[in-house]
Amino acid sequence: MLQMTLDDQSDQAPGLAYILLAEDEVLIRALLAEELRSHGLVVIEAADADEAWEYLQAGGRAELIFSDVIMPGSMSGMDLIRRVKGAFPDIKAVITSGNPGKGNPSELGAYLPKPYRLADAARLAFKILGLPGGP
Repeated sequence: MLQMTLDDQSDQAPGLAYILLAEDEVLIRALLAEELRSHGLVVIEAADADEAWEYLQAGGRAELIFSDVIMPGSMSGMDLIRRVKGAFPDIKAVITSGNPGKGNPSELGAYLPKPYRLADAARLAFKILGLPGGP
């Protein structure tokens, strides 16, 4: 279940950018979301690629998708990014995995191998979004 619904967005204080975080590992998702929020980013959490895609299809806002590769559900993180690139070409992507499989995630966006430091992930998000400051 998404941590922030579309209705919640109108009540959210304006952030520097909206990040859609698709990660099935609850602890990783929670820690990374908190790190990104601590730097002024608005984070929408999705437990898998299907949930992230539904959010976007419903009109959800995102300037960057931060997605794991291997997740439960009908599609992988790479499948999600391919769909997003086709439907929402302005949304940037960071793909992360400890085991990306046979595909090449860097073809679809910035690749951040697991394990990673939370501060490094936040710095990468700021860099990709072209935001000043950051961690």
